[in-house]
Amino acid sequence: MKFSHITITMVIVVMACLYSCKPKNTANAVSADAAQKAYVPPGKYDEFYDFVSGGFSGQLSVYGLPSGRLLRVIPVFSADPQDG
Repeated sequence: MKFSHITITMVIVVMACLYSCKPKNTANAVSADAAQKAYVPPGKYDEFYDFVSGGFSGQLSVYGLPSGRLLRVIPVFSADPQDG
């Protein structure tokens, strides 16, 4: 049986793709250590803050990082009954 160069190349590419899809070690990603690193107890401050545009809502949201808590929604171009 005679194989062409294209057939051999395709077999090598498919084998490389299947090898790269092999499951990696995911024990570290779902361990309790990852949750402990991102946990910020109530009353403590986050290390970083993320200011995110609200898009068409005309608001600015402030998130604490690494906890991911929504700290405040600031109305910029919208009427808010709380702030006037």
